[in-house]
Amino acid sequence: MKNYYEMLTVAPAAPPDEIKKAFRREIARYHPDKVQHLGPEFQEMAAGIAADLTEAYRILMDPATRATYDEELRGAGGGRPMPGPRPPVPDQPPPSTPPPPAPPVRGFEDVGPPPIAPRPTAGFEFVKRASMAKIREAIEDTLGSPEPVTAPAFDIAIVVRGKRGLFRKAEDSVCLVIKFVPFVDPEAVAAAWLAGAKVRAPSGVDGCVVLLIGQGIAPAKELSAAVSEQRRKLRNAGPVLVPVDVRDWEALFPPETPGPVRSLIQRLKDEKR
Repeated sequence: MKNYYEMLTVAPAAPPDEIKKAFRREIARYHPDKVQHLGPEFQEMAAGIAADLTEAYRILMDPATRATYDEELRGAGGGRPMPGPRPPVPDQPPPSTPPPPAPPVRGFEDVGPPPIAPRPTAGFEFVKRASMAKIREAIEDTLGSPEPVTAPAFDIAIVVRGKRGLFRKAEDSVCLVIKFVPFVDPEAVAAAWLAGAKVRAPSGVDGCVVLLIGQGIAPAKELSAAVSEQRRKLRNAGPVLVPVDVRDWEALFPPETPGPVRSLIQRLKDEKR
């Protein structure tokens, strides 16, 4: 059941004036003039979100309809959203002793050079919000029911336990943390790497995979060099980091990327086609 209070970012006890103000603020973000540069897919998403916001406003502004909705929402448990954004944590301090020589660069798998685009900023918040909804749906469909993980610097942080089969080996459990940025470049890689290295994976899970998602990504050579530099600084420790271009869901996979993460990205790519 859709939680209209969360959609409008107001409290369940919010008065009508606050709901009206929140509706005007949120609906303005999805006006056709604001999303016309984002392409057909995101324009369609914006229209759908705008329709949901209008329905939320209609229901919550009518006292009788709102009372019925509140009762139904309580019966549904208020919805079960995945963990959302949390305040960032400070950067990890540098090691007190000189780091060892840099290990050999383990580059991304060759998937062809990504298209180089100007660093987009317009519409970022909308693209992020719409993409998070798609990712959460894909996680449920592809990986199963996730468990939350504490990772304050990330937009989504979950662990998915491997499924056990009667006649086959159990799949590996995966810790997955996701960060949205306007553009995936070496600076974004450095920040995500340090934050990802701080995430404590649950017992039975070997480290975490970081999906670093942007509206464009730098060339693979630049990103591989950035990853190598972070490994050197952290003595070859850290997460598996996968840069992703949200425009077409193309990703640069390190060789050690777990199969479930590859399946998740493939599911998003297939949906795009």
